Amino acid sequence: MSVEFRSKSHRIASNGISETSLTGRRFAAMMTGGAAALALVLATAIPARADKKDDLAKALIAALVVGVIAHELKDKDKPAPVPVPVPAPEPVKSKRVPSVCAISIDGAERSVTLYPESCLRAEGFDYRLPRGCANSATIYGERDRVYSAQCLRDAGFRVSGR
Repeated sequence: MSVEFRSKSHRIASNGISETSLTGRRFAAMMTGGAAALALVLATAIPARADKKDDLAKALIAALVVGVIAHELKDKDKPAPVPVPVPAPEPVKSKRVPSVCAISIDGAERSVTLYPESCLRAEGFDYRLPRGCANSATIYGERDRVYSAQCLRDAGFRVSGR
């Protein structure tokens, strides 16, 4: 019994997991490796006689290598940055109706702006809305109360627009 697959296979190009930019940690590692290689080359190239100049050069190179390694180890001890928490929206303190909730319905003779109660509450509008202005409506399949901009304006709320 054999199985035949008729779907076409696709090959996705991969850039690999290597980093493309030179970060501080990679730079420090490269400097450490370079200093160690330089120290090794200079130590083998210098003749085996005891001159004070050669000893000074070796001491300076050794100090440089130790300093770079210590600096790299110091960077690893830093804690990871703490993410900044996103503050929750605060309730609205003014009687201004959020304009984000406005639904404008343009008709042949006039235009009407309505504000759904669910949107007003979600935006933090916690004032008592006038029941005389409430009308039932279905918005995106959900039952909700809507308030006309003119009726809210007459009830003392600040409504942006006309």
